[in-house]
Amino acid sequence: MMNPLNIPDDYLISDNEDKITYSFNLTIVTGEDKVKFCINDCETSFMNPDDRFIRRIQFENLNFCFLAQHIEHEIRIKNILDDAVSYLGHEKYSKAIALLDDVIYYDSDYAEAILYKSKAFYGQGHFVKSLRHYKKAVKADGSLKDIEYHKLLLKKSSQERDNFPKIKRNIYAGDEYFAKGEFKKALESYDKALVNPTKFKDKILSKLLNKKATALLKLEKREDALECFKRSFKINRNDYANFNIGILEYELNGCVPDEFKKPLKISKSQLIKKASVLNQAGEFSLALTCLDEYFENQFFVDEIYIKALKLRLSLLKALEMDTDDCERLIFSLNKYFNR
Repeated sequence: MMNPLNIPDDYLISDNEDKITYSFNLTIVTGEDKVKFCINDCETSFMNPDDRFIRRIQFENLNFCFLAQHIEHEIRIKNILDDAVSYLGHEKYSKAIALLDDVIYYDSDYAEAILYKSKAFYGQGHFVKSLRHYKKAVKADGSLKDIEYHKLLLKKSSQERDNFPKIKRNIYAGDEYFAKGEFKKALESYDKALVNPTKFKDKILSKLLNKKATALLKLEKREDALECFKRSFKINRNDYANFNIGILEYELNGCVPDEFKKPLKISKSQLIKKASVLNQAGEFSLALTCLDEYFENQFFVDEIYIKALKLRLSLLKALEMDTDDCERLIFSLNKYFNR
């Protein structure tokens, strides 16, 4: 049996006709031109040898310092993806989207999950959102390109836009300008939608104010953005506004609001930014908690990962905690990537 993950032989324990076993509890099983992966008490279903999941977990993509943990996490995410696809097949679109969001939180460029989310939105009749996610999926993985599906989405989304009320057209126009980096035009479109804010429910108004505030941030209008985020949070308490209020209050006024110190449902990149601000504000324990959450959900090693590790080392020193494991990890990764 060929090694489908290109894992070095020094990790190999046994290699039989239908099973490979590795020293970190990984077993690869084959049967009838199918393959599945088992580690500890976690396993995938049988899949085709050309499944994209196998490309994801090639050895060169894995965190060699945490091979078992990384592969186990990938398998759990793969199983969530498979459950989402099952919901999609049974037209349970909302349940599918909820699971796909978990996959995308783990990896914002998980192309298959983004494509399936496009199809879930299509099933719900949200063709503009579906087109947006299709484009993002293809950008992440060009092999997912589907010309006929793209043509259908272009037609359906155009029809959907034609039927939008004026306010909604302005919001979607703002989103499209924002995606193209035309932030001034995006801001103008959001302001047109906000001419009569009483027409919106609180949750929708809050989201629209967040969009406007984010456009203001891109235009370097930080004080205006802060006031807009505060308005959003007052109307409907939400973690996105809370996070940005905390960042801007510290940058502009040198203070960290108590609300910002609470656990927030934010992206992994935002977790690192929050940890950095809390560190600068002397809130070392809270900053370390943010980084612990990040590392529980992140295994792919890149510059951001190394930066987060170095920040963690600094926090451990500030808290007078043991730094040996963190120092060894940084040394090993630097040695591996600089060899």
